[in-house]
Amino acid sequence: MLSGKKDILLNVIFPVVTGCFIYLLSETRTIPAIIRNYLADGLWAYAFISCILIIWDRKVKTVWITITFLVPVVFEFFQYKHLLPGTGDVSDVYIYYAFYFLALFINKFRYQLVNYDKN
Repeated sequence: MLSGKKDILLNVIFPVVTGCFIYLLSETRTIPAIIRNYLADGLWAYAFISCILIIWDRKVKTVWITITFLVPVVFEFFQYKHLLPGTGDVSDVYIYYAFYFLALFINKFRYQLVNYDKN
């Protein structure tokens, strides 16, 4: 495994900064829509789940994985209902999930099923 700082830099900060760079660059240059719309979102999703994996030492509890996978669905639903700005595109959810699974694969997490009846 990488050291803590390198791990955060490579799996969290670099994808977020790259996604931001894509958004900023798209304001001054023509960038293909698939890169502007989907790659930037995918990089954010990758960084999001990587951050959660790093925080929990890659021992993710069921509740956190469930919440993480529900976030994009709820977010896109709110966009669809015009409660948040955006279009509410189901393709975004597919992109988020694809990058979530990529992050899970790359980060080699250890899944823990938690029994909440025990202290």
